[in-house]
Amino acid sequence: MNETQRKMDTYHPEDMAIPAWKLIQNVGSDYAKSLGAQPGDFYCPLTEEIAKELEIVVVDIRKQRTYWGRTEIEESPPDCASIDGTTSIDGKDCASCEHRCDTPWSVDTAERRQKCTLSYNILCINTADSMPCLIRAGGINALPTRQLLTLLRLNKKLKGEYHRALVAVTSAKKKTPAGEAYAVHFKMKGLVADETQANELKNQSLQLLGIPIALPEPGEGEPIAYTPQGEPIYTEEEKRKAITGQGDETTSPREQKEPAEQKHEEKLDLDF
Repeated sequence: MNETQRKMDTYHPEDMAIPAWKLIQNVGSDYAKSLGAQPGDFYCPLTEEIAKELEIVVVDIRKQRTYWGRTEIEESPPDCASIDGTTSIDGKDCASCEHRCDTPWSVDTAERRQKCTLSYNILCINTADSMPCLIRAGGINALPTRQLLTLLRLNKKLKGEYHRALVAVTSAKKKTPAGEAYAVHFKMKGLVADETQANELKNQSLQLLGIPIALPEPGEGEPIAYTPQGEPIYTEEEKRKAITGQGDETTSPREQKEPAEQKHEEKLDLDF
């Protein structure tokens, strides 16, 4: 007797939303913190899991570029973007872009907001549950991602078999012009010795290679500064008012925002 096939069983990995692990900062991520997450922890919104360390196998590291064309947090999409870091979505060569920034970790947050910044998407497998996952790495996290890429590419024992490399993902506290922040830290733990596990990871990696990765949402960003009271400042206008003392002194810049804009800030997870 033939059973009717469920449509759900016909979907492939590219039809699914890959769980993304976000690094919790001192500000933002209120919901994750209500669940017990602390600054420096990793949080997965899809599963609501919290972890201080992840063990991953890297499937692929992909470049992206995003130029928002503004410092304010708005609903509208970026003015320009590239899903491969080389050619913009409207066919322009990124190499000739006047807003191009290849070293986002070397400029402060306010300047990054006005540049077309390079970022990385780390597509990987969480060895704790064999689930595919995604780690976005831009801003100060772009440099450690390049270092991870170097560890994988130049490891003579791997010979391109990246599915054999066990990588620990933790966080490291950093001092930035905008205040204290956490950056990702990668460390090679060793190689998968069991051949059965290695083959399973290889097959799963090959299935995940064709998955498209969406551009960052408009609300993903980081503060450009803080008030003396520790409230985050997200726009140059807020920063000017904080410096000059204009506006309602009893209300923080964050509270002065319009409801729609405030809604986006509640989603901020500071991917950098």
